[in-house]
Amino acid sequence: MMELKIIAVIIVKPEYQEELEKVFRTVVDETRKEKGNVSYDLHQDITNPLKYTILEIWKSQVAIDEHNASAHFKAFVAAIEGKIESLTIDVIKQIY
Repeated sequence: MMELKIIAVIIVKPEYQEELEKVFRTVVDETRKEKGNVSYDLHQDITNPLKYTILEIWKSQVAIDEHNASAHFKAFVAAIEGKIESLTIDVIKQIY
């Protein structure tokens, strides 16, 4: 089975940065415990501290679907609602 990778880029509103960093850490900690997760890492842009990137590696699409249905991920989605400027998500696979 081919691993899938996700690149999620989130730009937070300045007034929520401290609150959302805690939310990010919680979702990272809980997601790393998931059976289908290979890695789940949070990064912060060095020139724009409001820009966060989550780099994820999953064993399969099924693993991603299970993650998206998890209580901690649903709580994460609810927690960031209205507190971010933008969110982009790319699901990619390695071809070479």
